[in-house]
Amino acid sequence: MKKNVIILIAFLLAFIGCDDDKNTLTLTQGIIGTVKYGEGDCMPPVFESERIYKNYNGVLYFIAKSDYDNLSNGSWKKLLDKSINTTVIDGEFKANLPVGTFIVSPADKADNVIVIKRGNVIRKDLKFWICTSY
Repeated sequence: MKKNVIILIAFLLAFIGCDDDKNTLTLTQGIIGTVKYGEGDCMPPVFESERIYKNYNGVLYFIAKSDYDNLSNGSWKKLLDKSINTTVIDGEFKANLPVGTFIVSPADKADNVIVIKRGNVIRKDLKFWICTSY
């Protein structure tokens, strides 16, 4: 019985250790960082010092800047669908990215730009503020 319990524990530890979580991803080229997210009234404007941010949980998109610049009247959703994305858990993220310039965005706002160079992993902490009224 004791031997079976040890085997079961060893199996469970091995199974848990095989988790393909994005936060355990080994980076060779890309970005690692944190994301803070907040929203509120923007009329009158909320000064940065008065904004309240929380750790973001959700999807973060890395949109090729050339695709973003050529969007014109195209579909934002289609642009997001063809972009690289990663899941952010409690504000932390990692993403392997190709060489290029990217607009970084949760699904509803794009205002952070990053540049990825060959063989480089950058560290960047991001903040997003969404205006709920103007």
